[in-house]
Amino acid sequence: MDQKTLKSALHYNPDTGQFTWIVDASRNIKSGQLAGSRHAKGYWQIYYKGKHYLAHRLAWLYVHGQLPKSNIDHINMDGMDNRISNLRLADWSKNACNTRAKRNNKLGVKGVHKVPSGYKAQIQYKGKTTYLGTFKTVEEAGDAYRQAAINIHGSFAPN
Repeated sequence: MDQKTLKSALHYNPDTGQFTWIVDASRNIKSGQLAGSRHAKGYWQIYYKGKHYLAHRLAWLYVHGQLPKSNIDHINMDGMDNRISNLRLADWSKNACNTRAKRNNKLGVKGVHKVPSGYKAQIQYKGKTTYLGTFKTVEEAGDAYRQAAINIHGSFAPN
C-alpha cells in the first residue's frame, strides 16, 4: 500500500481518526461508509484488496506519506483512537512501556505486587528487573514505579 493508492480509496479524518470509503469497496460497502472493523486485539483494521491493514498504520501513511518501519504507539493507550495527534513512532521497548497493568494484576497498579511486608515495586528495562522498594501502601509503591518509569522512559511512561 502506498499513499496514492490509499488516498484514492479512503478518506482519513485526522480529528476523529476515522476512515471512510471514497469508492464502493464491494457490493455491500459503498462510498461514504465508515471503513473497517474492530480487530480481536483491540485495534481498528481495514480490509482492502485481499489484505488487512491496521488503521493506525494507514493513518500514518495517509498523513506522512510512508508506512513506518517501527511501531506506532497510541499515546492514550486506546488502540481504537487513531487521531493523528494520538499516534507516535516508537521502538518495541517504548511501545511496550506505554501499557496499563495486566488484567491478572489483582492490585490494578503496574509494577506493584503484594508481599507479606507490604507492597513491592519493581520495574523491568532491557531484560533487567530493578527492585524499587517495599512500601506500606499500594499508592506509595505505585508512585515509586511511576517515577522510575518516567526516569527511564520519559514521555512513554504510562500516566
